[in-house]
This record gives sequence, structure tokens and C-alpha cells, in this order.
Amino acid sequence: MGFLKKDSDFSSGEHFSVVSAECYFQGTLNVQGSLRVDGTLEGAVDNARHVIVGDGGKIVGDVTAEIVVCGGEIEGNVCAEMLEVLSKAAINGDIRAKKMIVEEGGRIDGRCTIGDRNEVPSDEEN
Repeated sequence: MGFLKKDSDFSSGEHFSVVSAECYFQGTLNVQGSLRVDGTLEGAVDNARHVIVGDGGKIVGDVTAEIVVCGGEIEGNVCAEMLEVLSKAAINGDIRAKKMIVEEGGRIDGRCTIGDRNEVPSDEEN
């Protein structure tokens, strides 16, 4: 996964914020671009494009983003277009996403609502 690499190239002009491994942040982040968390963030993350929680990263609070890749820990609800839960990750909270991938070993403790609520499953169309 390219976003999880610490040496990823973000020369596209997109805003990218980092909570490094040595960093602890408390408060709500309203992120217009992407956020990578390798340290600890206590508080909600709102309106982000991408949220990447690194292997040792932890978010204690709700996360709302287009794409969330969790390699660490999230203690809070996640709302995303796409959620990827990596093999060492743990999410303790409810999930609402259009798409989700969970690698073997990834843990989720909460309710999951996956898919577009406007889509009608093919067996219920008639």
C-alpha cells in the first residue's frame, strides 16, 4: 500500500499532515487533505481525504474520511467511502463504509454497515 510507506511521494500538491511516532495530539482535526498518524491522536478527525494509521499509530475518536487505511488502532466510529483494515490493525467502534477490505488478522469490534444504502440487492429487486 503506497500510502503506508513513510517515503511516499506526495508531490501532487495535496496537503498532507503527520502525527509522528513521537507525537501526542489532543483535539479535533479538520483535515482538508490527507493525514498519517504514527503517534497518538485523541479526538475526532473530520473531512479528510485520506487517513492512514501506521503500524504503531492510534486514534481515540471518530474518523470521517474518503479513504481510511488502518494499520494500527482506532477506538471510535469510522465513516468512509473505502476502509482497509490491515493484518495488525484493530478497530473498536462502529463502521459505515461503501467498501471495506479486511486482511487476515485484522480485528473489528463493532457494528459494520457496508455498501450504499440506495443500492437494492439483486434478490430483492422483484
